[in-house]
Amino acid sequence: MLTYTEHDNAQAVEISLSGRVSTEEFDRVAQKLEAFIARHGRVRVLEEVKDFEGMDAAALWHDVKFSFRHLKDFSRIAVVANPETHNLWSSLVSPFMECEVEHFAPDQIEEARNWLMWPEGAADV
Repeated sequence: MLTYTEHDNAQAVEISLSGRVSTEEFDRVAQKLEAFIARHGRVRVLEEVKDFEGMDAAALWHDVKFSFRHLKDFSRIAVVANPETHNLWSSLVSPFMECEVEHFAPDQIEEARNWLMWPEGAADV
């Protein structure tokens, strides 16, 4: 299952993955995200992975194509997931990303949101 929330004022979206993701679900969310990118240019994404059981093979292929098509459209990505998922995501996707990527534990969702919304280039206090 995928849930998708837009934050237009911050040029950010939150996507939550749980259970098994179907091709139809992925395509529906990808279409919304592409429209959001078209409106805002480079965007920020918070991806929360909880109880994720995988995705249809076609959905995985659509995800790969989407990711490569939009490599330069993300300015910041926060991934909230258990460490095993962090490692998998880092080894598969992170090397291709040209944006800031931070990983957070499942109990750090608020910290992830704060980091995601923090102005780019602002000094940490």
